[in-house]
Amino acid sequence: MLRIAIIGLGWAGTRHVEAIRELGRKITVDCLVDNDADHLKVQAEELGIPKTYTDFHDALADPDVDAVSICTPHNLHCPIALEAAAAKKHILCEKPMATTVADATRMIDAAEKSDVKLYVAENLPYTPMSKFLREVVRTGKHIGEMTFASVVNGFRAPQFGYPGRRAWLTTPEHGGTGTWMLHGIHSMAQLRFILGEVETIYMGEHKVNSFQRRDLEGTMSGLLTLESGVHVSVTQTCETRLPHNLRGYIIHGDAGSIIASQDRCDVFSGADDAGIFNYPEDELSDYAQEMEAFADYVARLSVGPTTARSERKSLAIVQGGYESARSGQPVNLKTRFGEL
Repeated sequence: MLRIAIIGLGWAGTRHVEAIRELGRKITVDCLVDNDADHLKVQAEELGIPKTYTDFHDALADPDVDAVSICTPHNLHCPIALEAAAAKKHILCEKPMATTVADATRMIDAAEKSDVKLYVAENLPYTPMSKFLREVVRTGKHIGEMTFASVVNGFRAPQFGYPGRRAWLTTPEHGGTGTWMLHGIHSMAQLRFILGEVETIYMGEHKVNSFQRRDLEGTMSGLLTLESGVHVSVTQTCETRLPHNLRGYIIHGDAGSIIASQDRCDVFSGADDAGIFNYPEDELSDYAQEMEAFADYVARLSVGPTTARSERKSLAIVQGGYESARSGQPVNLKTRFGEL
């Protein structure tokens, strides 16, 4: 059993504990870490995990801890990961793995130098929708060869903020970000998993008058060019009210098209396979699956879809999107960041 310390007991840290318990094999929670002693005590009692630390350095020095799960504000991911690697602890890091590609590279280099595994807790590639659409794109089932796609994600939140301990998520001085990094990193990880790798990104940013957060982006939209040459239009918004059936994927091919939401997809083609499809159900939640993928990666049993090298590519799309929006020019990821 891989023994892990959960660093940061906000929503993500608690979800990691729940996912590990749902999995029920290969990995176990050894201790909880949070610098808020009162909150830590309450969470430890609710979760039934008595071993706690208020300083993550104590967890890194604990010989019973094999790995850490970093669930802190985003700007702390890199420095904690660097120290964890130096302490020879395997690392599971919440998304985004860092706030810049340069920091992500530092994390990867440190983990490789210390011969520890670095993995990213990005759940969307493990969902039934993602796996179904990936198979469609790779096999041509229902649609033939892909010709064009569009991806739309988001929700309307005119004040764009989170309550309580989660307020930092949209507070830049505390490590928070706008919707393109906070939610777009999910979207780009899923997009890469389903559609393939991205070569060029060309994005713009928009705010309606009713969107109150003038310091953060309201809507990011633009065009991605995949390495295959296929174009994908992308929109990530927190100022638009999107009905459920208007969020998700539209994928066109030379033999048919698919409209896919989280729960189902509609297939349009001239073949007999047109109609409404529900995704096959998984035995485990996507969160539990990512925990098992991390444990298997540490054990060198398999390489899952959200390794650090993979998710550095998702981060490059997000960073490149911000840079494109500022400059008004497309960003070629290889030219900007080199080999990822």
